[in-house]
Amino acid sequence: MSIAERGFLTEDRIEARAGNRRGFCSRDIVCRQGDPVGEIYRIERGTVMLYQILRDGRRQVVDVICTGDYLGFGDGSVQDCFAETLTNCEVTAWRIDDAQKCVVWRDAFSRAMQRKLGAMHDHVTLLGKKTALERVASMLMRFVPACSGRLCPGTPPAGYAELTHEIHMSRQEIADYLGLTLETVSRAISQLKREGLIEAPRPSQIVIKDLCRLCRLAVLH
Repeated sequence: MSIAERGFLTEDRIEARAGNRRGFCSRDIVCRQGDPVGEIYRIERGTVMLYQILRDGRRQVVDVICTGDYLGFGDGSVQDCFAETLTNCEVTAWRIDDAQKCVVWRDAFSRAMQRKLGAMHDHVTLLGKKTALERVASMLMRFVPACSGRLCPGTPPAGYAELTHEIHMSRQEIADYLGLTLETVSRAISQLKREGLIEAPRPSQIVIKDLCRLCRLAVLH
């Protein structure tokens, strides 16, 4: 008996059946905190910021996710956070009842959640033990996945000179992600510039000048 005959669907068949590949512009809301969970989304292209709003209006950015990551599953019944696009994005959406029948989808989702669990542990360590400067350095190292965290080979990438990245988050959003104030983030970036680790030609752009020193400052290697 085939998988489909047993009531399970392949991921391709679910995508064809649901047909809901969607495009979002920068700063669109994909789902809202408190909404019922009806669909689960996979990011195919782009970057999304997840945040919670407390009853008194304060915001905590809980994650920044990108291609291959999933969102929208909340606590199983309601969305536990807002999902706001930081860039133009494409996502694939599955209805919950369809997704639960897909063996291929469940395997891919499980692997993605394992990676996310490790990232969450790293972020708890960042919030609990790292200084403000180390937190900002860790945030910047996220833009160099081949040389950050457990993947750091101990040497810069071949041909490395400097790395330029567009920062799609405001300074306040970075502060809300790192558990810092806006003023503290601004001071940390200024210090990194004075020490020659980075340049900031524009508020939305960071140039990493000394990758290894930044990596060590982030306590990643």
